[in-house]
Amino acid sequence: MDAVTLDHLVAELSGWLVGLHLGRPRAGASGAVLLEVSRSPSRRLWIDAGRGTAGVYSVSRETARRLGRAGDDEPTGRARQALLHLRKHLDGARVTGLARVPGERTVVVETSGGTLVLRLSGPAPALTLARDHEALGTLGDGPPAWPPPSAAPEREWDRLSPADFEVAVSAARASGRSLARSVLSACPGLGPVLARETDGSARSFAALVERLRAPRPTLSAPGPRETWHDSDLGGDAVVLLPIPLDRPGAVLLHPASWLDAAEVLLEARRRGLAFERRRLCALAAARRRLRRLEHLERNLDRDLAGAPDSSSLRREAEALLAFSHGVAPGVSEVVVPDPYEPERRLRIRVNPMLGGVANAEARFDKARRAGRATQQITVRLRETRSALEAERRRERLLLEARDGVELAAHEAEPDAGPSHGEAPRSPRLYLTSHGLAIHAGRSASENHHLTFRVARPEDLWLHARDVPGSHVILRDPEGRAGADDLREAAEVAAFFSDARKEALVDVHVTRRKHVRPARGGPGRVFVGHSDTLRVAPRDPEGRLRRR
Repeated sequence: MDAVTLDHLVAELSGWLVGLHLGRPRAGASGAVLLEVSRSPSRRLWIDAGRGTAGVYSVSRETARRLGRAGDDEPTGRARQALLHLRKHLDGARVTGLARVPGERTVVVETSGGTLVLRLSGPAPALTLARDHEALGTLGDGPPAWPPPSAAPEREWDRLSPADFEVAVSAARASGRSLARSVLSACPGLGPVLARETDGSARSFAALVERLRAPRPTLSAPGPRETWHDSDLGGDAVVLLPIPLDRPGAVLLHPASWLDAAEVLLEARRRGLAFERRRLCALAAARRRLRRLEHLERNLDRDLAGAPDSSSLRREAEALLAFSHGVAPGVSEVVVPDPYEPERRLRIRVNPMLGGVANAEARFDKARRAGRATQQITVRLRETRSALEAERRRERLLLEARDGVELAAHEAEPDAGPSHGEAPRSPRLYLTSHGLAIHAGRSASENHHLTFRVARPEDLWLHARDVPGSHVILRDPEGRAGADDLREAAEVAAFFSDARKEALVDVHVTRRKHVRPARGGPGRVFVGHSDTLRVAPRDPEGRLRRR
């Protein structure tokens, strides 16, 4: 985001935000914080320090909810610490000022509880809360943004002379920097996109400045908004600009205000990032399965090539049986006629401790075992090649998926339960008496998918204590789950467990964010902390509504 866009966003945000109080700071998504604003029940303040999404935004409550669902990744230790400080110092704090540091792409939000500094430039964005001239916590991947950079109004795009710009770019290039980095060092406010619109000369900079004097909120996008798919929104497919730029394959959209344009940009970028992250995880899992299946296919091919020929063994056994009188005691090798080609002789190693008939019977037994082994290897090889073909098709479909619905249809790991060709089943889904959704997994892989792909961090997670069973998710999007909802979900978890025949069953209850994957395969988890409910297992069929 460039300084021209930031200035207009800050101006519109100041008119809404300054003088109001902030409330309920919480994690919005990776590297972002979401805050409520007094006297604005339908709007939220979203401050983002994520790569590709950094900025200050005003978003609707519905947009905030959608963005929260798209950002299910767990915060790092540094982020959790920063969020604790934000909750402590900003809940109820009054906003006293909002401004951009002149000459920099850094925004400072002054509040009665502390100072928020959002740095958009540098190797990675960062959002730092400072109080009494001391940094308390930082969100984002970059180093802390405190102290903020010193104001450098002489480097502002509308105050820097074209001649000075050209000299600064030439000096930076002489030190080995690329053209884009040289332009940004001379005029940081241009940002990466506008920096590519000048070749470093005074003339090109003067032409760009002239265009920037008549800014207008402009979104460069892959098409009209209603045609966007999640796969279209990766990288910088959607860019917020102060002027129209010629970008191949892009169309220009002009929202009514800078804040509206920024909200559209934020949701598009977050959608694209969440989709790509989810697709990369699904592709990594599919490619791991592919590597295992390819390794298994090679081993089975080798086993099949090295398996004894059952027909040759049977032929030798019949020769030994037909000419058993020719097998003298104590010999370890005999030469006998081939019963199917009398002119041909077979050289056969035999057990010197056995007679001709006994050696023939041992040969027949070995032929039967070799035949069964060959048949089993052949069947398993056929199944493995079929699974390989399905997994390669899955990989191709994952690469071709355009949105989360298509991705969900192909990302789940195949279950061992259904027979070949049977469609995988979806989790059981019921409604509590108050209308909250209860999801219950059917298998280990489905439990893993339900807990770590479907459930959101604040949903409730339930599982029968110390026995195998279904992972149960109680959806709680607004924090309104009551005692009756918890009891009904716990009864479901107890029923779909190995303790269903017990009179009373202890059930873990915790927020999903306190559950981590554990070693040992899908479905195994580590629970950070939980409460325990003791309930009687009850079949939900016919008692709770299906959905």
